[in-house]
Amino acid sequence: MIRIVTLDGLDPGDVAFLSGTLYRAFGVGTEHAGDKPVPPEAERKDGRLDAIKLLREAPHVRALPDDKVLYLTSAPLALPPGPLGEPPCWGFSDFGGERAVVSTARLPARGVSEASIEAWRKRLAREAVHALGHTWDLHHCYDARCAMHPSWSQGLAERPDMELCTFCREKSERKIRLAKT
Repeated sequence: MIRIVTLDGLDPGDVAFLSGTLYRAFGVGTEHAGDKPVPPEAERKDGRLDAIKLLREAPHVRALPDDKVLYLTSAPLALPPGPLGEPPCWGFSDFGGERAVVSTARLPARGVSEASIEAWRKRLAREAVHALGHTWDLHHCYDARCAMHPSWSQGLAERPDMELCTFCREKSERKIRLAKT
């Protein structure tokens, strides 16, 4: 089961679209587990959220051992700088763990037309599939059409697919089948 937790308001239609997309991507049930507050420990002085602290300190969500929890926020996320500086951050996951977070801050503007809302929802879904893929041990994929292709890649299409390639889908299905519950 994938439990979606919103850390600030999100349109119920957006959550429903995301839920359906996650079900199609991974073949497991999804539910909106409600709204939770942002943990104060994750808040930074620059207005961004520390992604690592957010996952560590996020409010508890009732879940079974093999469930995944996806937190959604509109606040920008921050990661510690690496050798090349601070990486861009659309989302963050406990690789092989149970929690992931996705921010809508880097997504294109949502707009008000049906086309812009649909494009926004698809991009949110793509980032959520990507983040949750990491919780099922999926690495970045070379196929630019795959949702596991890195969001920071120059080869990423303007409107990237929200589907997994055959290799990534089969790998995630194996991990899900081997789950204990």
